[in-house]
Amino acid sequence: MVLETRPANSIQELKNNQPPEKSNPSAEGGLTFSDEQRQKMVALLGTLITWRILSLLHSCVDCGLCTDACHYFKATNNPRLIPASKMKRLTRILKKYRVILRNKTPWSARFNYLNEQEAIDIYRTVFEDCSLCGRCGMACPMGLNAGPIFLTVRAMFSQIKKVPKGLDEPVEMALKQGNYVGLSTEDLTETLEWIAEEMGDELKVEGFSIPVDKKNADFLYIPHPLELRDNPFLISAAITVLHAAQANYTFSSRHFDVANYAYYAGNSDYMLQIVKNLVQAKVELEAKDVVLTPCGHGYRVLRWEAERILGYRFPFKVHTFTQTIDRFIREGRLTIKKDTIEGPITYHDPCNIARYGAVIEEPRNILGALTTNFVEMEPHGAWNYCCGGGGGLAATGEYGKIRMEMGKVKAEQIQKTGAKVVATNCYNCRTQISELNTKYKLGVKVKSIVELVADSLDVSEKEK
Repeated sequence: MVLETRPANSIQELKNNQPPEKSNPSAEGGLTFSDEQRQKMVALLGTLITWRILSLLHSCVDCGLCTDACHYFKATNNPRLIPASKMKRLTRILKKYRVILRNKTPWSARFNYLNEQEAIDIYRTVFEDCSLCGRCGMACPMGLNAGPIFLTVRAMFSQIKKVPKGLDEPVEMALKQGNYVGLSTEDLTETLEWIAEEMGDELKVEGFSIPVDKKNADFLYIPHPLELRDNPFLISAAITVLHAAQANYTFSSRHFDVANYAYYAGNSDYMLQIVKNLVQAKVELEAKDVVLTPCGHGYRVLRWEAERILGYRFPFKVHTFTQTIDRFIREGRLTIKKDTIEGPITYHDPCNIARYGAVIEEPRNILGALTTNFVEMEPHGAWNYCCGGGGGLAATGEYGKIRMEMGKVKAEQIQKTGAKVVATNCYNCRTQISELNTKYKLGVKVKSIVELVADSLDVSEKEK
């Protein structure tokens, strides 16, 4: 199956040949806003949308460099989805109400409410028409990045309690239960005990155990709750690597959720509450540092965003597990059998880990130790295209069709490599690319980079 994305033409030509507007999925899904919500939105525009943000939005010079930077546009060739178009659409509405708020004359009273279509247009723009990948900001000569701006606007919807269920419900569960899928401490311990029993038999280690709530470990390891609930083989892979490296680590029975969907929902208060719960677990166990299972936004939030919002640095280091594995290999703590996995192997750079997190060389160091048949996607690294599942879209079932359509660019990238295996460093990316694999009949195996390392360990290391 050959996939093709149409090349970008001039913006004016694209506008002249704009396809008919598709039906509004939000409206079809019954998206409505009450008078009270639309009135509150106007008030929030006056506080959330600063003049700095408006000045950034007005800095667009219509150069068109963001067209090919956006996988939404490349997948559809729809001018409505060009980053500049999305931001201008937003600017028109924001400017109208931001200015009106400064006007106290009687005639301005009729602008106390956003009209229904304006509310829906903003909602679609910030939740459905962008995965917040940030690639447009790299291409823009003015440094205009839709992601942070759209996150600010998402905060407005969060405050009127109007965000997608895929973001709203996980946040409520995380605040209530400590993880977004509602697992209990007993669920964690029982799963880890079962994994330990299975691994003990496989590794031929009598009394094999997985440390939970161990004090003074070198690092607290934070898994993804879906690994515990749905994909325990991913936990097994991580523990296999940690065991082979003789790492001094621990799990927490209180906090075992790397995800933080409050970030994508635009609710910084809830985001920080979830972060503080994790930090508290780390402090109570007196672990030196924190290592996170592969998760793009989880890493970005704990490593960068939380410190930025709080205004101070954590007194400990935060690493994604890929960085830790790279260190283990460099220190000679892992013995890898090269080329045990049939290639070619390619690697997908998660936006939040590569573009926003600068973790680019470490996964390539690992893959270099695993295989002589590694092939890069083009482009790659910080310039890699989003898989289409970012921005919380992968957590929102109603956006499945959008994700698959916008993921066409990633499917085309993968197809062009001729790879048999696609490795990645993010749980959501792994899920999204697995679905793209089925949708576009790519015929590849989609793996976490941790799985590949575990499968390539020297047998003698596994039997220690």
